[in-house]
Amino acid sequence: MSPARVKTFLAADPFEPFTIVKGDGQEVDVLSRDLALLHPGGRTLYVVSPKFAGAKTEEEFEDHNIDVFLITDIIKPVRRKKHRRKAG
Repeated sequence: MSPARVKTFLAADPFEPFTIVKGDGQEVDVLSRDLALLHPGGRTLYVVSPKFAGAKTEEEFEDHNIDVFLITDIIKPVRRKKHRRKAG
């Protein structure tokens, strides 16, 4: 996908959460524009996403460095996955 197309989704007003689908089938939810950064060169998208619904602490989030050119689809509205909270 082109960096310009990703910028369009991030700059939408009002912002609408979306799901990124990568070439390997992995999906990453972008829930807020504050949790996503497109690096100046446009090649890498950095996203912080919750590991499960209701995540609040730093340990409950994960970082994703995504090669923009390996994004195969963007789905709106966000595709909510059912995550199980790990005990411990």
